Amino acid sequence: MAVTLEFRDDVAVITVDQPLDTASPQVRALLPEAAEAGAVVLHGGARLSEVDGDAPSSVFSPRPSAGRGVAELRHALADLSVPVVAALAGSACGPVVELALACHGRVLAAGGELGRVSGSAVLVGRRVPAAEALRTGLVDRVVPACAVLAAAVDLANECRRRRG
Repeated sequence: MAVTLEFRDDVAVITVDQPLDTASPQVRALLPEAAEAGAVVLHGGARLSEVDGDAPSSVFSPRPSAGRGVAELRHALADLSVPVVAALAGSACGPVVELALACHGRVLAAGGELGRVSGSAVLVGRRVPAAEALRTGLVDRVVPACAVLAAAVDLANECRRRRG
């Protein structure tokens, strides 16, 4: 299944194993059940996928039309009464970075990057490597790719305890 929900103690883990823009309706449908847990982790999975024929990238990478679906998901996550942590097993860009930044916490794989757009009159886009993302506070933790999910669950538990 492309989108799964599992519970690890008091943390609901939603794993997305396809591009997030096509999976966002499924993720939104799981949120009410996931919110019954003390915290939620949104995990991009470990699989790499092709996006519109481009080079392989993280499953969190959106297609050009992804903005609306990801924006709706971002609003739905913001409405949850529990903390949400993004577990980014690879690189992320565009609206998906906005989604991750809307979460209470973020864990990024050591080799990952965040594609960031900034500016007002002139937009500038650049890739932010994991070490810089950690140093500047864009992410809370950088861990080996194989440890992203476990670190995100730990961070979600910390967020839950701080709130509780």
